Amino acid sequence: MSKIEKLINRITEFGINDKVKSGNKESEIQKLLVGLYSEYLNIEVEFDDGDFEEEPIFDYDSIKKNVEANFPDFGWYHSVYESHLILPDAYLVTGDAIDDLSDIIKDMLKIKWQFKNSSEQYAKWCFKDLMQMHSEQHLVDFLKYLKDKNG
Repeated sequence: MSKIEKLINRITEFGINDKVKSGNKESEIQKLLVGLYSEYLNIEVEFDDGDFEEEPIFDYDSIKKNVEANFPDFGWYHSVYESHLILPDAYLVTGDAIDDLSDIIKDMLKIKWQFKNSSEQYAKWCFKDLMQMHSEQHLVDFLKYLKDKNG
């Protein structure tokens, strides 16, 4: 089993189990997501053009419910839209740490399914693609939220 699969298997537990056992869930999820992000930044992939099934639809609402049970202290936060620009009247946006983590977990459930039901090469390609298109922003926003929350 690859390092990516191990990280994904543990991360997804927080969305499919409402009573994850951990010495410190917040610290653990932070370390897992940093590890996942590192894997994403360093992965090199090639497309496998095999004929693979599309993953099933994973229920966002049940994932979110489990995330809320595992992280009852997580909530809303503010960030600046286009933070790379120095603007006198920056546009403030509202984020939701529960939504960020739920979306990451939903995406990783798709990748977990691909590892079990397609080739490793295709699963890794899907991982890279899904991170680029969706999960990366949630992951970065969530890690910033944790940093700000914990000082």
